[in-house]
Amino acid sequence: MKLTCPHCQEKFNSKDIKQMNKSSIYAEKQCPSCLAWFCQNKKLTLIKITGISLLLLTSVLNILNIYSEYQLVFSTVGFVGIFVALIITFFGKNEKVGQPNT
Repeated sequence: MKLTCPHCQEKFNSKDIKQMNKSSIYAEKQCPSCLAWFCQNKKLTLIKITGISLLLLTSVLNILNIYSEYQLVFSTVGFVGIFVALIITFFGKNEKVGQPNT
């Protein structure tokens, strides 16, 4: 997947990233060309985590057959949650980070 650095606008592959900081839910990455730090937009990251959580919760409810009369609703909500998470993962914007949060 190609990323664009918000500092230098250089495009590079995600596997070219050597430094990452995962101390919080926001994964901060270091640009391989200008060595500046960036991460995905914080609001989009929270929405992505919410979408993944919806999928997980609704899948567990369907597997355990809890509230089976709402099985179609749970499946639809889980599908929408993972769809939103995938869209944000592939099309979300990165923003500049001054110093990595440790």
